[in-house]
Amino acid sequence: MDKMILKATLLLMMCATVYGCEWKDPIDEDIEGFWRLERFETVADGQMHECERIFFGITRMVVEVAERQGPNDYGAFVARMEYKDGRRKVVFRDFKQRANTSDNHQDATVEQLLPFGMNATTTEFEVVVADGDNLVLRSDYATLQMKRF
Repeated sequence: MDKMILKATLLLMMCATVYGCEWKDPIDEDIEGFWRLERFETVADGQMHECERIFFGITRMVVEVAERQGPNDYGAFVARMEYKDGRRKVVFRDFKQRANTSDNHQDATVEQLLPFGMNATTTEFEVVVADGDNLVLRSDYATLQMKRF
């Protein structure tokens, strides 16, 4: 039941975030959707970071990252999303702190984004795996391993 409520909540928030709540088909269904960040490996030290209750909601224009009902109180953030190099890369830029149905106009800090596998408020990822069930994104900071939920 918790999982179903979480999915419904995320869907409503993403719909409210997208301009005019108008439905648009995904550009790439294997990338866009709701993802659970399972772990990420930092490039500099090869350390694996296991994640608990960290979620990404990716649409054609917006990405939301959030810890949902987790123990760490990491918060929630929204950013612009764009494809690059024919969908071989995705860019998340201009992260803001999440508010009820949008952002609160406060920039996210690098420290706030570190638990989500990002060390900058603008991050370009190479799409390593995108098969509809798994999504692996690699930046110069970390490789993120996600599962669809």
